[in-house]
Amino acid sequence: MTKKSMKSALTSSLKAEDEAVRNRFEKAESLLEERTQQTSSQPTDELPQAKDALQPVRNQKVIRDSFTLPSTDYELIAAIRQRCLKSAVNATKSEVIRAGLHILQSLSDEELVQAIESLEKVKTGRPAGKV
Repeated sequence: MTKKSMKSALTSSLKAEDEAVRNRFEKAESLLEERTQQTSSQPTDELPQAKDALQPVRNQKVIRDSFTLPSTDYELIAAIRQRCLKSAVNATKSEVIRAGLHILQSLSDEELVQAIESLEKVKTGRPAGKV
């Protein structure tokens, strides 16, 4: 490839990438604008309660732990993250799990027991290593 054609190919590639980035930002801005309009259309007496419920607690100690999940649950987390992305919210796996915990907390005792009993039992611990 000659130097001139390489330069024009690179220039057109950069322009296309720049346009793609601009389109993504425009789409994100429009989604955020829609979301802001939806939030502002809610009655004002409900907004303070919702804000208080969603305010993160600051300076809380974070605890790292490990747990075992079936592959179907990992797929479920990925699907929930994709649904969040479609609504212009980037949720981590940890946030999805934490949200689930908060929802479980709001259930009645009977509903909580039903939800826990409906889960597939998973063997705990790490798999035996190959020798």
